[in-house]
Amino acid sequence: MQGEQQLKRAFRSILDNDFEGAIHWFEQALAEGPDNADIHFRLSITCARSGRLGQAIHHARLAATLEPAHGEYKSHYDRLQSREFTLMAKKQLEQPEMNSGLAKSAVVLLERAVHLDPLSVFAQLWLAIAYGELQQYSRALQAVQEASLLPQDDVIAQHLLKLEQRFKSKINQSSS
Repeated sequence: MQGEQQLKRAFRSILDNDFEGAIHWFEQALAEGPDNADIHFRLSITCARSGRLGQAIHHARLAATLEPAHGEYKSHYDRLQSREFTLMAKKQLEQPEMNSGLAKSAVVLLERAVHLDPLSVFAQLWLAIAYGELQQYSRALQAVQEASLLPQDDVIAQHLLKLEQRFKSKINQSSS
């Protein structure tokens, strides 16, 4: 197999928690076999763990393109795209001059993110916030309830509870 030594070094680097070293060795293995979907996939995972989202998406897309029938590659690519869309929307929602145009754009990104990764509690949470910015409180509450069904930590759970209470209050105020 092409790049076998480099792959062994990459895996050794991962075991040593040296993700930058692993990235280097995966890249060396790809230099010998650029059409190897599995190496692109593994490099993508390592890049994602190292906070290199753009590079991770690039290699995930290549893996999914090289082997379109491989469901795991496609799922990984979808999750990374979802994360990217969520981060883009979060930036828009955190703009000091928040307006309905930014909120609508964020909703589009977040709906796509949720579609790509229905198990992303962060995408659902930010979708709820975006709907709230648009005063679409019923939809915001629905997104909170969807997020509440997903695995989460205590901080997220508390945030979801506060959002739920806020959106229920807004719904009650508008029906009075």
